[in-house]
Order: sequence, then structure tokens, then C-alpha cells
Amino acid sequence: MIRLRNLFKYNSGSRNVLRVYNSSHRYPLALNNNNDQSISVSLNNNSNNNNNNNNNYKIRFYSTQNEILDENAFHDIVDVELELFVEKFEEIGQDLDLDDFDVESAAGVLTLKLGSLGTYVINKQTPNRQIWWSSPISGPKRFDYDSKSKQWLDNKDANVNLRSLIKDEINQLCKYNLKF
Repeated sequence: MIRLRNLFKYNSGSRNVLRVYNSSHRYPLALNNNNDQSISVSLNNNSNNNNNNNNNYKIRFYSTQNEILDENAFHDIVDVELELFVEKFEEIGQDLDLDDFDVESAAGVLTLKLGSLGTYVINKQTPNRQIWWSSPISGPKRFDYDSKSKQWLDNKDANVNLRSLIKDEINQLCKYNLKF
């Protein structure tokens, strides 16, 4: 049993998720929005080792500010966004002469290879209703869809939207003015 107190404050209208995991198991827990700032987590482990220590588990909390999209709506929105990115990235390949440039898109994973400048990976994460991003400049990020602004916003900094980040980083790396 892990007992957590004063871990976080709830924001009105947000979805709060706590992930407790070790190297082989993940336990996502959806939490209700209320004023209780403590939680108990009981982990059932089927292994024969009874010497499990709670310190072997990592705890990660994150909060999304938006309602969770219906799965079909999520796929529709992400697929349109990824298709737009493919089109824009192919324009870069046509306009610039970069060695080892390549754009690949399959099964919800978009890879942009810029040769020696680095590789971007953008993929949809259906269980979390997020777009995950890996960048040679900013590293990994996760984006939630904001239905009010119709934008994908960084789940840790809502001032960062996915399109602006892509535009800024492509400009920084390639000196190319990407337009959406």
C-alpha cells in the first residue's frame, strides 16, 4: 500500500491521472475532481517474490485540462493533423536539399528525418488521447487537444501548441519558414 498526501491540487475541469509503475507493470488510475489531496494505492503483484518494496515503484502524476475525446473523434482529429504535417514536411523536402531527408507515416506514427540535423517522431497515443512528440531540440513532449481553441497544447505548458513548436523548430534547424 502506498499512501500519498498533498501530492497535487485539483484544477476545475481537468482530468487527473496517477500512474504507478515499476519496470514490468503500469497501474493507471483516474481520479475524480474533488478537494481530497490524499490517495491510497494498493498494488497487487502476482510474482512469487514477497519482498516487494514500495520504493521500487515510480509515481507520476499528470493532469489534462480538457475533457477526454471520444475515441472516434480523437482518431479523426489526429489523423487530419498528421496528414497536414506529412504534406508540410514533404514541402520541406521539395524546397530544401537535405541529405538523408525522409518523411514516413504509418499506423499513427509520423517520422521526419532531417539527416544530420536530427529526427522527429510524432505519434498518436489513443489510450491517453494525446499526441506524443520527440524532437532533436526540445526532446519528448505530450500534447492534449483543446477543443475550445482547436489546438494541440503541451500538457505541461498550455502556452505551447504543437504547430507553433514545429514551425519554430523547423525554422531553427533548417532556416525554413513552415506555414500552416
